[in-house]
Amino acid sequence: MSRRTVFLASVALLALLTCAAAVSAEEVIRLQFWSGVPAENGPLEAVERWNALNPHIQVTYNRYVNNDEGNLRVNIAMQTGEAVDILMSHSANDYEQRVRSGLLLDLSDRLDEDYLFEKIGSGALRWKIDGAYYALPTNINAIFVMINEDVLTAKGLEVPEKLTVEELRELALALKSPEFEYTFALDAGNIHGIIQHALIDVGFVGEDGKSNLDHPNVRLGLETFYKMMYEDKTMPILAVQKATNMAPEQMFLKGELPLYQAGAWRLRMSNDLAQYPRDFTIAFCPYPYFEGYSIPGHHIEDAMSITAHCKYPDAAWEFIQWWAVEGMMALAPGGRVPAHTDAPQAEARKLIVSGAEDTYNLESLDRTYEMENTKLIPVPPYQVLDYINQEIEKYFLGEQSLDDTIANMVKFHNEFLERQ
Repeated sequence: MSRRTVFLASVALLALLTCAAAVSAEEVIRLQFWSGVPAENGPLEAVERWNALNPHIQVTYNRYVNNDEGNLRVNIAMQTGEAVDILMSHSANDYEQRVRSGLLLDLSDRLDEDYLFEKIGSGALRWKIDGAYYALPTNINAIFVMINEDVLTAKGLEVPEKLTVEELRELALALKSPEFEYTFALDAGNIHGIIQHALIDVGFVGEDGKSNLDHPNVRLGLETFYKMMYEDKTMPILAVQKATNMAPEQMFLKGELPLYQAGAWRLRMSNDLAQYPRDFTIAFCPYPYFEGYSIPGHHIEDAMSITAHCKYPDAAWEFIQWWAVEGMMALAPGGRVPAHTDAPQAEARKLIVSGAEDTYNLESLDRTYEMENTKLIPVPPYQVLDYINQEIEKYFLGEQSLDDTIANMVKFHNEFLERQ
C-alpha cells in the first residue's frame, strides 16, 4: 500500500471519527433537575456521580427554596416553559396542586401499586391522586421522639420501645424535676399532628361521608396535651411557645428538655457536636399512639416527578430510578434514608449519624426505623388543616372549650365535604 493510500485512509478514518464524535456530542441528553434540598447536602454529589457514569445523559441540579415563594417560583417556571425536566416535591399539597394543574406526567405506565407497595411500602399512598401516581417518593423522613437517655437512666427508667399518648404523659410527669422547666415539647407548627394520629385508622371522613373529627381519640389527644400544658406543666403552653419563639430543638440539645418530638430532619443538628456540644446519649422511640390503634408511620417524601413538557421522559425516568436506589446514598449524611428497599437502608442509617455515632443509642434508632404495625398518618386538604390549626390554637389558649373546638371543626369539615 502506497504512502498516499495510507495517508488518504488515515484522513478518511480521522474524518469518520470526528463525525462520530460530533454525532455523539449531539446525542447527549441534557436534563434539568429541581429540588428543595441544598446542593451541599448531597444532591450535587449524587448528580456528579450520575454524570460520570452516564455521559449520554447529563443532569444539571437546581435548588429552589422549599417555602411558599420558592414553590410558586418553580410552578411558574414549569408553566412558562422554563427548563424543568425532573421535579422533587416535598409537600403533598404542593404536589397535588401541580398534578391538578397538569404540570406533571402520569407515571401509570411506569409505576403500579404492587411495585410501590413492594419497594416503597404503604407510605407511597400519600402520593396517589385520583387513582394514579405522578411521582416516585424516595426518602424516609423518619418521625420519632428524641430522648435524653441519661435522664431516664438517672430515674431508673428504660428507653421505651413505644408509647401510648397516656404513657407519654406519665413519662413526662415521671421526669419532672426542678432541673427542667418542661419535660416534653414538639415544634409549635406540628401540634395538629395529634389529630392526625388520633384518626390514623379511621381517616378524616367516615363511611357515611361525614367528618370524623368528633372521634373519641381526637378528644383524648387534645385533652391530654391541654392537661400536660396547664395541669402537669410538663409541656409549654402553645401561646407561650409561639410568643417567645421557643426553640425546643435547641433546648433538647442543651440538655434542658428530656423529651422532644421531632424527626430525622433534626439529626443534622444533633450530629453537629461542634456547634451543639452535648455529653448525653440520644435514644429514640416512635411517635405516641392511641391504645388499640396503629403507631404513626414514617413520612415517605421527596417525590420525584417527570414534568409534563419534558422532551426525554425515558431518560428522566432512568435517572429517577437510579436516584431512588443509589443516588440517595449521597444524601444520607444529611439525614435522608432511601425509601426504596433495594437501597442499602441499614448502611444509610449509619451514615445519618456518621461522626457522632457514639452519642446515640443506635439500637433504639434501628428499632424505630424498622418498627412494624405502623400506618401512614392521614393528611386532610390544606383548607381543613388550616382551620384545624386555628381552632385548636383557640382551645390551647383557653379561649374556647374542647366541646366548642370539636363542634366547630366538625361543622367546617362537613361544610367543606358538601362543597366537593
